[in-house]
Amino acid sequence: MKKRVKYRKYMGIFGVSILMLIAAISLSPRVALAGNEPIYHEWDKAQEHVGLSHLWFTDRAENGLIPVRQNWKWGFINYQGKFVIKPQFQLARDAFYQGVAVVNRNQLINSKGKVIFQDKSIEYIGGFDNGLAIAKKNGKIGYLNTKGKFVISPTYEAGTSFYNQAALVKKNGKWALINTKGKLLTAFNIEDKEYGTAYRKSGVFPVKINGQWGSMDYKGQLVVPAEFRNKIEFRGNTLEWGLHRDAYSAIVQQDGLVIPLDKQYHSLDEPQNGLWKIQGSGEGVVDVSGKIIVEPQDEQKVILSGDGSYAVRDMKDPSAGWTVYKKDQTLLFESKYTDIQAFSEDLAAVKLNQKWGYVSKQGDIKISAQYEEANLFQMGSAVIRKNGKYGLIGTRGEIILPTKYDEMVPLFERSNYMNNQIEKVTTKNPLYRVKLKKNYGIVDSRGKVVMDVKYEILDIDRTDYYHDIDPIATIQYALKAKDGSITTAINIETGKRIFPKYEFVNYLGDGMYSGIPLGNKSKYVIFNAKGKEVFRSGFDG
Repeated sequence: MKKRVKYRKYMGIFGVSILMLIAAISLSPRVALAGNEPIYHEWDKAQEHVGLSHLWFTDRAENGLIPVRQNWKWGFINYQGKFVIKPQFQLARDAFYQGVAVVNRNQLINSKGKVIFQDKSIEYIGGFDNGLAIAKKNGKIGYLNTKGKFVISPTYEAGTSFYNQAALVKKNGKWALINTKGKLLTAFNIEDKEYGTAYRKSGVFPVKINGQWGSMDYKGQLVVPAEFRNKIEFRGNTLEWGLHRDAYSAIVQQDGLVIPLDKQYHSLDEPQNGLWKIQGSGEGVVDVSGKIIVEPQDEQKVILSGDGSYAVRDMKDPSAGWTVYKKDQTLLFESKYTDIQAFSEDLAAVKLNQKWGYVSKQGDIKISAQYEEANLFQMGSAVIRKNGKYGLIGTRGEIILPTKYDEMVPLFERSNYMNNQIEKVTTKNPLYRVKLKKNYGIVDSRGKVVMDVKYEILDIDRTDYYHDIDPIATIQYALKAKDGSITTAINIETGKRIFPKYEFVNYLGDGMYSGIPLGNKSKYVIFNAKGKEVFRSGFDG
């Protein structure tokens, strides 16, 4: 099974895994604290949110052990729910790494639970990456190995975790890149930066030097020169739009090639099929090699389609229609339509006599103009409005879902990303939130009801795009708003509800999940991909 890269974007020393649970924990009912509950320091409360529940996991399972808390103490269970290391620690933030885990803020244990290192003068030890963990001692940051030895002495004001064998450290207000031996790979000349797992795939990250932005690799080389007014970010994408310090725009490639344009343009949206929509005096089109395909003109509008075709209209002439071209600039068709949308699945919505229909790439009407609203096709269906009500039609105009809803909007946008590598989510079955009178529900692109239209509250809570089996969306819903809301999990790719017996579903890794049983919020459960429960704990311990 593919191993998920830990989602540990730099936040001081912690990954965002803690933040992912704040929403779930904060929605849980506050329970009276037991009389024997230990008193935690403010640091513990701020960083660990101790006291809101008796059990929640902090990161994915690793080496077959999952950190859990029971009876106000932390221990580690295996995938069968058996305690391998009994609950005995005040804190256990992270899973095991190379047979070692951090507990109690400044101790390391082995897989048998034996403390192999402790130093009370250390304020905290973070999670391990590339064999090293960030640690703070005497107010300074350094890096420990799994034996508790400072490989890099605590001499820095701040530091990041290691990614691709490199980390950034701060001294006298500026940053430098170091390797796992502590060797400086750059001077302390980085004024600002973005750093973390988001840049692992591209291999370069944004840095600001002498007031300008560029991109650096993990060896400390400036791949893109620090000559841009805006941040140059490659998060899995290979192209970026930059405004040069000399005030011309440029297309910037991940390999460092800078393609200057003749003047300052603004980029609009993302490139589609090798073409980029730009804004000058009006809108135009440039290809990714820097060639101007459509020169921006005053009051000119452009529509780009995902297949590389584009439409152009002179807005100065109210009677002028849209002219549509292939990507190679050859004419597809001229039209008298003053309202047109991008092509999707070989059809484009057009407005005729105040009604919307769809035309082919030859400009022929394929679905008659009969709708008050028409949207792009996704996976064979499109949202339309007729007689004030919303429904779905297919690419031949057939009715997939009758027009009966007062509102119909995508539950989440397809432009979101997963796996923290900025890969587009392939939505096999888009989901829509629908409204009928005062109630909400969810339907899929095939017209099937996923959640009945009976809820006063129904909103997307969050989407876990890092998920390495199937991306999960968490939906918050309530029959009656005054009764409080609960959550359910939906598989983004298939559009199906998963684990409907649980709420606050979170993914641990390696096919293990956690959640709270519906109707029993005093329990927290860990279960496998088949929904089989392996461990249960609760507020009562």
